[in-house]
Amino acid sequence: MIRLDQRRPILTSAPPRQRRLIGISLLPAAATLGNLLCGFGAILCCVLTVSSSSEGLPRVVSTRVAEWMPTYLSVGALLIVLSLVFDALDGRLARLTRRTSAFGAQLDSLSDVVSFGVAPATLVLAAFLRTWNVSDAGLGPLGMLQWRLGLVAALAFVSCAAIRLARYNVESAKGEEALRAFSGLPTPGGGSLVVALVALHERLVSFPVPLLGVDGPEVLRWAMLGALLVCGLLMVSRVEYAHVFNQYVRRRRPPTDLVWLLLIISVGVFSLELLLVVVALGYVASGPVLTALPQRRETRTE
Repeated sequence: MIRLDQRRPILTSAPPRQRRLIGISLLPAAATLGNLLCGFGAILCCVLTVSSSSEGLPRVVSTRVAEWMPTYLSVGALLIVLSLVFDALDGRLARLTRRTSAFGAQLDSLSDVVSFGVAPATLVLAAFLRTWNVSDAGLGPLGMLQWRLGLVAALAFVSCAAIRLARYNVESAKGEEALRAFSGLPTPGGGSLVVALVALHERLVSFPVPLLGVDGPEVLRWAMLGALLVCGLLMVSRVEYAHVFNQYVRRRRPPTDLVWLLLIISVGVFSLELLLVVVALGYVASGPVLTALPQRRETRTE
């Protein structure tokens, strides 16, 4: 018989290794919150753009920083790029620490709605308002039409982004590590194209480049409207998009892919904003193009 006073005491604290794992599990949530806060910062840049009387950043910013990020909207676009980095990190950290959870998935979707749904649409509308505030001609009939279409496109884009994320949460029963393709354009992909166009627009507004007599910023403003509508529809569609990390990063790639990588780097050396547009546009167009290929249609029907 074992006497009660001889029993071993019950441990009330976790072992040191378990305590370290519990602490590390906070990293995915911190990365997700970083995504959310960058989206909020981009929206704040939109408020500063509309309330500011000048086009550029305040004089307190150094000349080199002003050349790289000439306006508040450029800063907002950079913050969305940082959101993409945080969005890519949180899933990797969760799997690395083996702390994936439904809580993390829901928090990630809420952050994506702000960073890749609300923030890109607000950046576009702020670009319109800033342009008209500093213009001597005022809004005008064409500007009024552009504003109304932009407002409708922004509302549609935000709604489609929320629907896309809610559908993904319901349908993705398996883990993302086993996912090879997305059903519909991922919300970060759609938001990236819109933000890339905004960044290129701000570059051309601050440092105009003559090109065959075409008003580059005006063309880009219409392109932003089209991107909002097209990306919104693709997000709620059933067009398949490749999972970039699972298909192109984890797997071995042929040496010929280095040529494409060098071409991408060369475009980035010429213009970082143009690089963002090319990469984002290529990914958005990849879904419809691959779906329309005859080999892809035959594979899906078999």
